[in-house]
Amino acid sequence: MVKSLKGKITSVYLFLVLTIAIVGLASVFTLYTLRKSVDGLMIDNYKSINASNNMMEAIEIQNVEIINYIRLGKQDAISSYYENGDNFYKWFNIERNNITEKGEREYVQSIQKTYIEFLKLFSKLQEIKNSRGTEKALEYYDSSIIPVFTKIRQQLRDLSLINEQVMINSKDGVTEDANNSMYIILSLSIIAVVAGFFFSIFFTNKFLKPIYLLTETMKLVKEGDLNQQAPIVSEDEIGSLAKEFNNMTKRLQVFEESTLGKLMDEKNKSIAIVKGISDPLIVLDRNFKIMLLNNACEQFFKVDEDIVIGKHFLEVIRNGDLFDYIWNVYDSKEKYSEKIMNLKYDEREYYFNVSITMIEDTYSDVNEIIVFLKNITEIKQVEKMKTDFVSSVSHEFKTPLTSLMMGTSLIMDNNVGILNKKQRDIMETIKEDTDKLLNLVNNLLELSKVEYDKSIFEIKDCNIEEIIQSCFKDFYKCAEAKKIHLHYQIEKNLPIISVDFEKLSWVINNLITNSLKFTKEQDEILITAYKGEDKIYVSVRDTGIGIPDEYITKIFDKFIQVKDKDSDTRGTGLGLAIAKQIVEVHGGQIWCESELGEGSIFTFTIPV
Repeated sequence: MVKSLKGKITSVYLFLVLTIAIVGLASVFTLYTLRKSVDGLMIDNYKSINASNNMMEAIEIQNVEIINYIRLGKQDAISSYYENGDNFYKWFNIERNNITEKGEREYVQSIQKTYIEFLKLFSKLQEIKNSRGTEKALEYYDSSIIPVFTKIRQQLRDLSLINEQVMINSKDGVTEDANNSMYIILSLSIIAVVAGFFFSIFFTNKFLKPIYLLTETMKLVKEGDLNQQAPIVSEDEIGSLAKEFNNMTKRLQVFEESTLGKLMDEKNKSIAIVKGISDPLIVLDRNFKIMLLNNACEQFFKVDEDIVIGKHFLEVIRNGDLFDYIWNVYDSKEKYSEKIMNLKYDEREYYFNVSITMIEDTYSDVNEIIVFLKNITEIKQVEKMKTDFVSSVSHEFKTPLTSLMMGTSLIMDNNVGILNKKQRDIMETIKEDTDKLLNLVNNLLELSKVEYDKSIFEIKDCNIEEIIQSCFKDFYKCAEAKKIHLHYQIEKNLPIISVDFEKLSWVINNLITNSLKFTKEQDEILITAYKGEDKIYVSVRDTGIGIPDEYITKIFDKFIQVKDKDSDTRGTGLGLAIAKQIVEVHGGQIWCESELGEGSIFTFTIPV
């Protein structure tokens, strides 16, 4: 008697394999017999039918070519006529060598005789057309050739019908063989299925009963009842597993008794630490019901933990935006996410860095959701004060700078007297520095608006191809003057996007301007746009001097300028920072790839 679980399963497996093998061998034998019957039915008769059909096709083409010859006088028609005659004889010889049925030989001889007559008539027709004209040839065609053509078509149909009738007569025998094969296979299959089903059910229940008993015991232990012992009903691997499980539960019971107090102490310490955190913290279960609040959360939202425990998040904190963020993180299966959010509470505006952490069990299922709201309101207020200060100072600078530029222009235009060369050089220097300073002021103002005044964005449906073409026209002449090859490649049928046309144009213009600064004669600048997943990708690629590795990660920071000993071109260091802000307001990303001496690629995305 087999005692091991492996041996028992192997025995059942061998029985099923043997049953399948018997059914398979029977199926192969019956299918082989059926195939022989089908082969005997099809080969010879089908060959004769196919030859008849091909002869019919050849002579019909010859008839068409006779008409073409009579009416159009084409020499190509005569050539085609004789080519199809060769084709007719090819299939005629195949049929003559494949005579298998009674009466078939007489039809073949009759077809040969009629076809020879058909060929002679066509030769006679050619003589009539050449000597007496088209009308006489048509009369001869209707009176002499058509009857012979009709006769040979009928002979070919009769020849085909002989073979078709034989195939029909042989069908009953093949059908009977097929039915017998089907009944044999069906009977064996039913016997195998029924026997295999009852055999499998019997032994499966017998093998799995110890596992079911062990599983029920495990469920009780999982619920905390460590006094349970699994029944040992067999001496196989499952019996050994049950013995080891019983030993494990005994050890767990001893361990629980010795460590339960320590665990409770650690839990109380953890809760005390959470309660003492100075910023709001909420613990939710997988159904978004509140499990824990700290003191800061109770004070900020003016709730009592004892009352709100077990209630849904939105019943306690009625903020749809915050709940939507928690839900989206949970739904996306992210383990951690953070986002700066603006919350209005008690008629005051607060800024929080909201971080969401998913706590998973051993099965990777989310058990708890920790929501931590770090109050950064004061930091945001300081940033706003800084921005307001920069904006105010920039505005104050702009007026005297404008006056200074106007005065410089008046002097350089000789409106207040003629300048000598030294004076003009000094004024040129003043004008260049004034332009740079005014550009810096304008960029500072633009950056302030982009960072803190999202209302300046006029979002509407736009075509990215129109935006790129508009930017391309602005720079084409400049690139041509510098002997730089500027061109673009845009994927066809790109979807419409919702963006600020002017702001997105500003981003592309800035990237093209930078490429023109750092490229030389015969270099190339390529603007591309294509769709990937749910985003549109726009790139500006150049073959210029490239960017050192140490600047790649910080080139979008404010006031960062790439120091290059071979270039005198300098900017304000704000252009890419503004571009980044504009792209991020649109929900996209921007990045740079570059290699010294090879060029740079600036790419940004816009959601569709």
